[in-house]
Amino acid sequence: MFQATTEQETVSPVMPGPREARPPPARVRRPPAARVALLQGLYYAGTGVWPLLDLKSFMWVTGPKLDGWLVKTIGMVVAGVGGALAAAGARGRVARELRVLGVTTALGFAAIDFWYAGVRRRISRVYLADGVAELGLAAAWTYAAWRERREMRRLPEAAFA
Repeated sequence: MFQATTEQETVSPVMPGPREARPPPARVRRPPAARVALLQGLYYAGTGVWPLLDLKSFMWVTGPKLDGWLVKTIGMVVAGVGGALAAAGARGRVARELRVLGVTTALGFAAIDFWYAGVRRRISRVYLADGVAELGLAAAWTYAAWRERREMRRLPEAAFA
């Protein structure tokens, strides 16, 4: 006698539809704000820790400083802000308060860089490059907010299209 087992395949394989062909869901992909937070956090952590690890090379690149303790203090603060932003970005959820911190910090550093390196010429011109990077970060935060608002307004797709 022939006996069928349950392990035998009785249904033909299903071809993936448009829903299955879409990119991975948002829980797998990082939202735009999380990517910006991670980028800014890593940038700030790196630039903040640098004077703590090697003040001599930091001053060689950025110019002489009168008070090493002040450079190290600012470095610790910047590294702390960077650590908080990077942690939120790695987690994938960035609170509104951290978004405000990211934007205002970037704009504040850009203003200081352009004023004291460009207009007043009190600090090294290398800070102008940092000012451009800071404006890029502020623009990235704006773009991320726009993308997330646009995603929220999008109508949901039908489950069985």
